[in-house]
Amino acid sequence: NEEVISTDRFDDELFTYKKKALRDEGYKILVSNENLPNADSVGYSITVIPDLHPTISVEKFVDSTDAKLQFFVGQASDDYGMRSLSFNYRLQSQNGSQGILNTIKMQKPAGTQINYDYTWDIRDIELKPGDELTYYFEVYDNDAVNGNKFARTNIMTFKKPTVEEFEDMEDENNDKIKKDLKESIEESKKIQEDFKKLREKLLQEKEMDWQSRKELEKLMERQQELEKKIEEAKKNFDENMKNQDEFSQPNEELQEKQEKVQELMDDLMSDEMKELMEQIEELMQELNKDNALEMMEDMEMNDEELEMELDRMLELLKQLEVEKDMQDQMDKLEELAKEQEELAKETEKQEDKPEDQQTAEEKQKQEELEKKQEELNKEFEKVQEKQEELEKKNEELERPKDLGDETKEEMEDIEKDMEDSQQKMEENKNQKASESQKKAAEKMKKMASSMQMQMQSQQMEQMEEDMESLRQLMENLIGLSFDQEGLMDDIAKANVNTPRYVDLVQNQYKLKDDFKLIEDSLQELSKRVVQIESFITEKVTDVKVNMKDGLKNLEEHNVRNKNQATVNQQQTMKNVNDLALMLNEVMEQMQQQMSSMMSGSQMCNKPGGQGSPGGKPSDKISEGQKGLNEQMKGMKKAMEEGKGASSKDFAQAAKRQAALRKALRELQRGKQQRGEGKGAQELQDIIDSMNKVETDLVNKQLTNEMLKRQQDIETRLLQAEKAERQKEYDNKRKAEVASQKERKMPPSLEEYIKKREAEIEMYKQVSPALKPYYKYLVEEYFKSLKKS
Repeated sequence: NEEVISTDRFDDELFTYKKKALRDEGYKILVSNENLPNADSVGYSITVIPDLHPTISVEKFVDSTDAKLQFFVGQASDDYGMRSLSFNYRLQSQNGSQGILNTIKMQKPAGTQINYDYTWDIRDIELKPGDELTYYFEVYDNDAVNGNKFARTNIMTFKKPTVEEFEDMEDENNDKIKKDLKESIEESKKIQEDFKKLREKLLQEKEMDWQSRKELEKLMERQQELEKKIEEAKKNFDENMKNQDEFSQPNEELQEKQEKVQELMDDLMSDEMKELMEQIEELMQELNKDNALEMMEDMEMNDEELEMELDRMLELLKQLEVEKDMQDQMDKLEELAKEQEELAKETEKQEDKPEDQQTAEEKQKQEELEKKQEELNKEFEKVQEKQEELEKKNEELERPKDLGDETKEEMEDIEKDMEDSQQKMEENKNQKASESQKKAAEKMKKMASSMQMQMQSQQMEQMEEDMESLRQLMENLIGLSFDQEGLMDDIAKANVNTPRYVDLVQNQYKLKDDFKLIEDSLQELSKRVVQIESFITEKVTDVKVNMKDGLKNLEEHNVRNKNQATVNQQQTMKNVNDLALMLNEVMEQMQQQMSSMMSGSQMCNKPGGQGSPGGKPSDKISEGQKGLNEQMKGMKKAMEEGKGASSKDFAQAAKRQAALRKALRELQRGKQQRGEGKGAQELQDIIDSMNKVETDLVNKQLTNEMLKRQQDIETRLLQAEKAERQKEYDNKRKAEVASQKERKMPPSLEEYIKKREAEIEMYKQVSPALKPYYKYLVEEYFKSLKKS
């Protein structure tokens, strides 16, 4: 049944025929004419090489210091050439909703094979906690006959942890940090003891033998392991700080403390100690006993200093963890109160109907409300669990904070209201359920406010106590400095061979004991006052060293080197004076901070915090005004219900309004000093309105018009603060634009890729005489080389 097709003749010996071949097939050529109708045939076959699917591969490289910066290197090929190459990604939010597919066109492929690279900074996507990214590379061939075919790399994913996962990571890191610091403190003590024993042993030997050198080598190895453990603690703390930016923003005061602790951690292992370790290692090779003894003594003193700083750091971290957990508890209570209030409004709208009388839509709505209440109950259970953990952490502090005896009872009361609302909803008594929900929300807000005020009150009391301790320490240091100066003059005049000289040396011992008391007090204070810099500990060590060396020179047999002892005493005085000056600077910082807190902190959320000296904006005044407005609404409601409001309530409200007005006045003065006339005038208008409210409260007047004025004050405060934030953001953005750096591939990775390509090119000599099938095999071989 073969079809016979006549060909076209265009010459005596030439014939033509055209046909598109899409698959393998055979054909025969028959040559015939009138004289030879049944000529013999010659058979042929056509082999069609189909256009194959393109291929694509990719390798991912992640920056070890930044997981969000990713580099990709890959290859793509097609037997007949490629049309396009692209990078594609899609965002899926925590609630499961899928975003659109985003496609980024890359360089247009030339030829049948291409090597490509791509750099992607995931920060550009602005992920929220719980969001997940899926991404891949895709290549299309240029098959115009059958349609463009494509190939994709494996789908890769990047998931940002949820808030709960971030918090778990933070807790886990905190546990590791505390564990590492505790072990470091113990190891530091043991190393000091072993250094002391080895020094005593070397003093009894003439030379430093092989065995002593080995013991010293082991001590140095332990010192290096100690350094690694401290570095690990610093790394975990830095990770916590970085993760914290991803899921929460602590208040300004807490953030400043965290940054200060981070600076202190960076200073734990000083450059001097590292340099000292290197010198000891060199001396061990030389077997120089005298120099080794001196260096070991210095190392012992450095380790003692390190132990003090580690002890301080551990306590500061514990305090910081407790304070942050307290702040998180308050934020969570306010968040839950808001959600509970919104649910109460929705529940109130739902009619009380038996289940058999409800429509399908009403049943669905009822189920949704019950499910939401159940979720809130579970969230509150987590808050209760966190509170128990917080109390345990608080007990571990050297000076535990007062978390309030009634906290547990308040939480149980709130839990009872929430469970009651759940039960009422299940019985379809929505109106009563709504009442219980409102009660629970109100109690949560009240509890958060109470915790905030208690926390601020304790901070103020602690700060006052610490400032008093600072004053006492400064007085003791100044007194010690004068005593040292007087003793130095007396020793210079005394004859070394008289009883008077011996008495003066005993007085020097007394000064040494007095400084030990100062050192202990300063160490305890440094665990509470984060502003105390780590180099104060270095100054303490310098004083101790000079006092020790001074006594050694005063008592040295046969010589009694008064001149050298005088140098040590002068250095002691200088370092003691430096310490007093440093503590004075710390006290000034604390006074500024205290002044900022006091200018409006009475019974409100620190409304007077006008930000840092640099003019950073603060939302504390608006938050304080909001709290006052809520208080006044409560007073107005009580008056409408016939309960009335006491003179004390009006007095407290007036006091709060006065504190807010004073805080705003300070903010206004700052603007005037910076020449911001328009902003200062806007604040003056708000201050005038506050004055009117204050007058009305003193006269025990509380009207709807007054409440409306209060709401207007809050709105205008929020607008002013928003403008200030925007201004700061614009300034930051201007500063950062110039410093933005192009995200380039790391030079080491780029060098590796070039080297690999060069190695392959050495072998890539494909002869043009090869037939397509063998060319294909050669290309596949080169691809396998690249993959390996």
